[in-house]
Amino acid sequence: MAKHNQQPPSSYTVSSSLNPYTSSPAAFLKANPDIDCLIAGALVTNPNGHILLLRRAPTDSWPNKWEVPGGCVDPTDASFVAAAVRELWEESGLVATHVKAPVGLLLSPDGTDEPTGAREDALALKDDIVLFRETGDMWGKLTAWMDVESCDAVTMRDDEHAEWAWVTEEEATTRRFADGRELDFVSEGVRMTVLEGFRLWKESR
Repeated sequence: MAKHNQQPPSSYTVSSSLNPYTSSPAAFLKANPDIDCLIAGALVTNPNGHILLLRRAPTDSWPNKWEVPGGCVDPTDASFVAAAVRELWEESGLVATHVKAPVGLLLSPDGTDEPTGAREDALALKDDIVLFRETGDMWGKLTAWMDVESCDAVTMRDDEHAEWAWVTEEEATTRRFADGRELDFVSEGVRMTVLEGFRLWKESR
């Protein structure tokens, strides 16, 4: 959904690690017949290493749950990556300047974790794509780590989200904000992606 008849950002660079996700949505689905539907998410870290989360509106699906900016990939999106950039802009007002890495799930060191969540069935990781089954369809979600023009320019859509926050790793790990409020994620998969984002940020330091 466009904002004020403006066009989503297009002047951004993309890391080569995201090359597999720069084809059209139709081409990606044709090459991955096990996936029925696509979702794109955007992970943004501020200079302090905190990650942007949005709380869903109480009138929306999964009311009052926290998530990274994101949504369904449209057939008109140029690519998976372009959809993530668009969703970030539509939902938070932030303008991506560089899409630097895909973000998977934080698993245990031996990779034996079998993540499950109340809203996810058969959660798995295929390359950089998180797979889960919902309403009978297999969904594939790409979350991309992005640099933005300014972390101070967050502007939400009131019909979709009620609050935003820059969350620390401790808050995401404990599922509780520093002020004691519960941090209830849309799903365990989203939380594990956020924790992987913190790992990538620390690794890049």
